[in-house]
Amino acid sequence: MFLNYKNSLDALIMLLSLGGKITQASNHLSLMLNGLKYYSLEVTINGDHYLIQAFEQEASDLFDAVMAIIDEKKTAIKKIKNFQIINFIELEFFLNRIN
Repeated sequence: MFLNYKNSLDALIMLLSLGGKITQASNHLSLMLNGLKYYSLEVTINGDHYLIQAFEQEASDLFDAVMAIIDEKKTAIKKIKNFQIINFIELEFFLNRIN
C-alpha cells in the first residue's frame, strides 16, 4: 500500500484511521550523535509494518502524540478493568443478599 503523507504525524493519523495499531514505540526521544532529536515507531496494519521516523520539532510532536495515544489507551483499559471489578463486587453483593 502506498500512501502520501504531509509529515510523520499525518502518516500516524492516516494509518491509525485505517485500522493500524502502534506495535512498537519508544517511551523517550533519542538524541543522535550530531545533536538532532529523533523519534521512530512502528505501526502495523493488515500484517504490513510501517516505520515512521521524525527529526527535531517533528520528532517532539510525534512523540507527544504517541504518548498521548498510549496514555489514553492505558486509561481506557484501566477504566474497563475498574468497571469489571465494580460489577463483580456488585454481583457478589447481590448474590450474597439472595442467599
